[in-house]
Amino acid sequence: MDKKKIDIQENVIDTENFLPDENSVKITYRAEEKETDVEDIFSRKNMKSKHRRRIITGVVMCVLMLIGVGTIIAGGVGVVTTLLDNTAEKEEYNALLATLVVADPLPFESPDQADMELLLSSSVWAAVMNEDMEKYEKDDFGQTYLPAVDVDRYFARIFGTQFVLEHDDFSDQEIDFEYDEDKQAYIVPVTSFPTGFTPKVEKIKTGGGEKIVTVGYISPATNWNDTSDGSVSKYVDYIFQKQGKEYYLVAIRESEMQVEIAPAESEAQ
Repeated sequence: MDKKKIDIQENVIDTENFLPDENSVKITYRAEEKETDVEDIFSRKNMKSKHRRRIITGVVMCVLMLIGVGTIIAGGVGVVTTLLDNTAEKEEYNALLATLVVADPLPFESPDQADMELLLSSSVWAAVMNEDMEKYEKDDFGQTYLPAVDVDRYFARIFGTQFVLEHDDFSDQEIDFEYDEDKQAYIVPVTSFPTGFTPKVEKIKTGGGEKIVTVGYISPATNWNDTSDGSVSKYVDYIFQKQGKEYYLVAIRESEMQVEIAPAESEAQ
């Protein structure tokens, strides 16, 4: 290439020195190629790393989702089981109705239609069975003064506060209970618990502000703890009505549930 001088406003550029030679251009190209190759390598590595991270993240998310679904299913099964299994509630009603069932009350549609002496008796027995009788005052014959206020409390557990017991002397299973007006307490003689039917709650149906508690009457036994052969003599519905937050007994009815008669017994009849 010939030397040329370019004069631009008295400034002279030497094109020979200005133009790069072929070797420098090749070096520059190779350097750029190497730099590009390195960038491509790092780029590919980053893409592979990101791909692996995405796979791992996907696997972890799947595992967490499966765990979550399993937990929800297990929780749902637990809730359903709890709802269906009302054993604890049945036991509560067994205890609550024990002294009523033992007396075998006649059906009624309102507590004011019931035998009030029977309701009084069942409330006194409920207090005797559930309270520590040793904490009460005794008379000279070792008999216990059972405060009427405790009897009222057990009556209210079943019937609420819309009805009030009238306290007076009464007899139950040939046992006389004297009411002391001055002490506002019953004189409870030293005696064993009454005998009669034992309750076995079969089912509880709730709806429309009512609870229908179907109770099996276990055949009378020789003492309170003995349930004889465990056979059910009949079924009775106890109707509880919601008053505020609680349910209280308002009626006793014959149940549609009937005792199944064994084939041998049926043939004998």
